[in-house]
Amino acid sequence: MLLATPRFWYQPRPGPLAWLLRPLGWLYGLAAGIHRARIRPWQPPLPVVSVGNLTLGGTGKTPLVIALARELAGRGWRPAVLSRGYGSGRREPLRVEPRMAAALVGDEALELVRGLPGLPVWIGSDRVASARRALEAGADLLLLDDGLQHWPLTRDCDISVLDGERRLGNGLLFPAGPLRERPAALARADLLVLTGVSSAAPEPLAEPEPLAQAAAPPPRLPWPAGRPWFAVAARLELPPGLRQRPLLAFCGIGLPEKFFAALRQDGCRLVACEAFPDHHPYARSDVERLLTLARAQHNATLVTTGKDWQRLTAVLAPHERAAVVPVGLRLDPAAVARLADGVQAALLRRGWGRRG
Repeated sequence: MLLATPRFWYQPRPGPLAWLLRPLGWLYGLAAGIHRARIRPWQPPLPVVSVGNLTLGGTGKTPLVIALARELAGRGWRPAVLSRGYGSGRREPLRVEPRMAAALVGDEALELVRGLPGLPVWIGSDRVASARRALEAGADLLLLDDGLQHWPLTRDCDISVLDGERRLGNGLLFPAGPLRERPAALARADLLVLTGVSSAAPEPLAEPEPLAQAAAPPPRLPWPAGRPWFAVAARLELPPGLRQRPLLAFCGIGLPEKFFAALRQDGCRLVACEAFPDHHPYARSDVERLLTLARAQHNATLVTTGKDWQRLTAVLAPHERAAVVPVGLRLDPAAVARLADGVQAALLRRGWGRRG
């Protein structure tokens, strides 16, 4: 688990520390390659779509999985989401229910199942077993959350998600940089999504519209010319009146400064910010300290991410829930629809029928 994202990962040029750590990155890449070579993937009798990152840290992947699953379900598919269940420690498959605790299933799994009412979400590090259970339960499409480096299942469509601003950072492998694989691995994906947060109504990032077919690759990325890529913008979902209040923002995510910057860009008045380690398991002492800080800041309202909210509910007293406001992301629905078109086109090329 990363305590914080190192700043040198996203400097334009690798600094001395990055160069010092570079040999460890080579070893990391070698170990990953050996691991992949030892695996014989299983091809299930239904299409498999993966959504993942080439980088460590937040890219907006979970909200994208939720939006894509909703869109595909609306087109007649019966998708099941398969997640590793980070933080749960489970290997065997478990179907997640909305009332389960984050300590049992992980915060990402709770965010998924609560964002996808009526759709199955399965966790377990053995995703082949999860796939079999989902198939038995009636799914006709598997959506792998964080599946770009998951080799035991054969995939029919790989979607790589990158932060539209940070992209590949310094271009080095972990721990010298943010990459899980070398930059050239980006071209293994069928579709590329660049995500970003807009303070106004959702708009594409730098391009005139979310692209279903791109004649040229996006700048600064090793993406094949002519292969589909998409710019998917998002906006914060803020309750009415929140911008007029003093806010104390806190979170335990991969890139906390992005959350704080997005709030400021949306016109929020932040009087203080508190960053916790990624996937931080909140305790009563954390809640009490945050409430004390908020009172000291003119009774500021506490705001956090939807993912953090999943980990907070177990330690918040009922009367404290009104003092903490979770902020979600809403992705541009038109861009998500175009992405679903791209997914269906990829599946059609591999012999699976089109829906919707």
